[in-house]
Amino acid sequence: MPVELQSFFFQKFLVWSAILSRIAGIFLFSPFYGGRIFPTGVKIIFPILLSYMVLPSVDQVLPLTIPLSSIVLIEFLNFSFGLAAGMVANVLFYALSFAGDIYGYQLGFAAASIYDPQTESESVVVSQLVTMICLYLFVLIKGPLVLLQFIIRSFQTVPVAILGVGDEFAWSFAGVMGKVLEFGMQLGLPMIVFMLLVTFVLGIMSKLMPQLNVFIVGLPLKVMVGLFIMVGLLPVWAEILVKYVRELEDWIGNVLHMF
Repeated sequence: MPVELQSFFFQKFLVWSAILSRIAGIFLFSPFYGGRIFPTGVKIIFPILLSYMVLPSVDQVLPLTIPLSSIVLIEFLNFSFGLAAGMVANVLFYALSFAGDIYGYQLGFAAASIYDPQTESESVVVSQLVTMICLYLFVLIKGPLVLLQFIIRSFQTVPVAILGVGDEFAWSFAGVMGKVLEFGMQLGLPMIVFMLLVTFVLGIMSKLMPQLNVFIVGLPLKVMVGLFIMVGLLPVWAEILVKYVRELEDWIGNVLHMF
């Protein structure tokens, strides 16, 4: 066996596997990378190549002589680090999907659910539309590149030889994930308010003009008003996504500094 290969195997192989575990974790749940856009083969090969490219910048050594229990713990914690980073990065998209469900119910499209290849589940068609629009905007403002930069820089701030997490990690992580409901309601509240106003106006019209069939007029009116509101909210979504991408590293860092 060549000396270089022997040195890599005994000193750097575990470092490379820990890097691969961290990158694989973020690729499972992060926006864009974690979806079904990429074929399975690409999602397997790309983390392997990326981890090999990152390896020279990691000045750490993990000899093969360390105990097996420590090896398993290091691999598991690095994978958990990437997994938690991906889930925190996905908080806004979970909230947008929730807001899309609210839009669908308010527009009367609750029964119009189709298969979502991103999540491999049934979801309201409006929710899929909102998610795809925001995912397109996320790619347009180079959000996936920001995620890659974060995961590469994390090896300089959080060593691969992780042997434990802070006591407050679970509470901090749960607090960030709990913002899904908060953000979803904030994004869906304008639609709820406008639909309440439309329903209120239709109720008044039914009293003033009893011959008016509110059920026939109300459904297309709600759809038309709802679509106008969605178009009007597009700049708001874009502004939220830009702010989200700018603060993405801080969001993830505030949770993962416990490692």
